[in-house]
Formats: sequence, structure tokens, C-alpha cells
Amino acid sequence: MYGTLDEAVAEATTMADLRGTSFCVVSGRKKGVPVFRVYPLKGFGLPQGGTLETVVEPRTERLEFEPHEKTSSNGF
Repeated sequence: MYGTLDEAVAEATTMADLRGTSFCVVSGRKKGVPVFRVYPLKGFGLPQGGTLETVVEPRTERLEFEPHEKTSSNGF
């Protein structure tokens, strides 16, 4: 949890660059005080009462490598 949007965006930027995937900054209220959280975009679901503030893209995206094709010696 972060107290300001700038702190949350800075953390989302760091995480996006480290992992090579996009991150979302979501705002909400806790006891009447605005709070911000950072979530990965992959598998993201907006929490109840949350508002999507921004999506932070990584500077370089991580490439997903496909596994090598399995070649079987039994003809299949």
C-alpha cells in the first residue's frame, strides 16, 4: 500500500522493468484515506471499490520462449 499516486507509480515502474510485464496502479479508500496498490496486469481483476488509475508498461518486454518441439523416438 502506498500513500500517494507518485509512490505507487514509481514502484509499478520498477516492478514492470524488473519483470518485463505491465503493472496497474489501483486506488481505493481505507478508513476514509486514499490508498494506492500495485498489481500485475496479467490475471488482473479490479478489487471491489477500487479505481484503475494507470497502467505502467515496461521499457523492454520480456520475451516468452516456446518450448522445443518434442521429438519422440517411437514414431509419435
